Amino acid sequence: MRKIYFALTVCLLQFAANAQIFDVDTLQYKGDSDKFINLVVMGDGFTAAQQDDFIGKATNLTDYLLGQEPWSNYKNYFNVFAIKVISAQSGTKHANTASDCNTAFPAVPVSSPTTYFGCRFDYIGIHRLVVPQFNSAIASVLAANMPNYDQVMILANTPYYGGSGGSWATCTADEGAYDVTAHEMAHSFANLADEYYAGDNYFSERPNMTQQSNPNLIKWKNWLTDDITDIGIENYCCGGNTALWYKPTHMSCKMEIYGVPYCRVCKETIIEKIHVLANPIVEYTPTSLNIESSEALLDFNLSELMKPEPNTLHIKWQLDTSIFDSNSETFQVDPNMLPLGIHTLTASVVDETELVRVDNHAALHVHSVTWTINKTGLGVAVASAENKFGYAIYPNPSEAIVTIALDLDKNSSVAIDLIALDGKKVREIPAKMASEGKFEQQINIESLASGTYQAVVKIDGVQYSKALVKE
Repeated sequence: MRKIYFALTVCLLQFAANAQIFDVDTLQYKGDSDKFINLVVMGDGFTAAQQDDFIGKATNLTDYLLGQEPWSNYKNYFNVFAIKVISAQSGTKHANTASDCNTAFPAVPVSSPTTYFGCRFDYIGIHRLVVPQFNSAIASVLAANMPNYDQVMILANTPYYGGSGGSWATCTADEGAYDVTAHEMAHSFANLADEYYAGDNYFSERPNMTQQSNPNLIKWKNWLTDDITDIGIENYCCGGNTALWYKPTHMSCKMEIYGVPYCRVCKETIIEKIHVLANPIVEYTPTSLNIESSEALLDFNLSELMKPEPNTLHIKWQLDTSIFDSNSETFQVDPNMLPLGIHTLTASVVDETELVRVDNHAALHVHSVTWTINKTGLGVAVASAENKFGYAIYPNPSEAIVTIALDLDKNSSVAIDLIALDGKKVREIPAKMASEGKFEQQINIESLASGTYQAVVKIDGVQYSKALVKE
């Protein structure tokens, strides 16, 4: 389900033209690769005779990763594929040039095998930093064998400990290094920072690293509550510039030390990336329907959902302006109860996991299907449209100015109406084209009477509404 834009598509096609085709094994398949998140494992330093060994180690690696919270909660969102890349020689290069090579236990022998991706120890003078050198080869193999990947893991064929992050998470075949992959995947997948001091050049604003120390403004402020005792505002170590940077925990997060869970902030960040990549609505019915009579009941169904474990999805249905908070995957409409004309039925799905405390989370990641029901004297016609968007109103309540904020997954026509409880339209923002991404519209409500209104947003003609309170 990776989005590949035009320039990148051209590059991948150029890579693919010269790339080798390898066998691909499926380690976990949950559904259509255009809808699910696709993890790809590729081996380096595995010869043709060692591919069964590679598949066994790749299976163990992904089982370990998907057994860690929060990956384990969302394992149903992932397909996992293993590309059987064949290297000319077995192993991983170790030139023994890093100043800390003598600290490795057991000692890693010097070696220089010819491998497909050129994985090597001692990168930038750090022994345990194992990095593939041939990035163009990685891009080429992906373009030819799995172009719609979302995240890549490189498995280096050596029994010695090591790994790295970056565009692709890398770890060695040492079972003790599998936790390295969980750490590095958080870098590569969710842009998380190390919570240990890695050097001044690694400081930057990240979800779990900041120069902000005000508890009311810090990124993880929603975790600084009386019921949470393991999240705080901790300085990095070692003096100098480290005094300017903060992290949420000390010696209790996988982003600082191995063998422990991710902290709450890091779990939340990984989940938020999952929410960005995947729409939990996989299949729904009907997609279209025409019946010559308005006597038959209409059945609507979210027939397949990506469900977390435990299932924290919450479903709301809205028929025109009436909301039904049933948390049901099915909904029935009696056409006899509808007046002639066009009606809309929307099923909205939000993940209400307690592992996330992001402001306006329920508005930021709304996944929905809307059916248009056209009732005429000749019968009923139903058509569907799928959308993934964010819709927030702030401040809410408000005395004067409110902002309608949308996060659109494609270029769309957007119109906004404010509707009073008596059904009267009190504000109208005519339709305008909005580009994919962030869209904001400010509305002055100072002259409106105090009370509750419906803010009805029409995206490509499909209606979504939220309550707006004027103080």
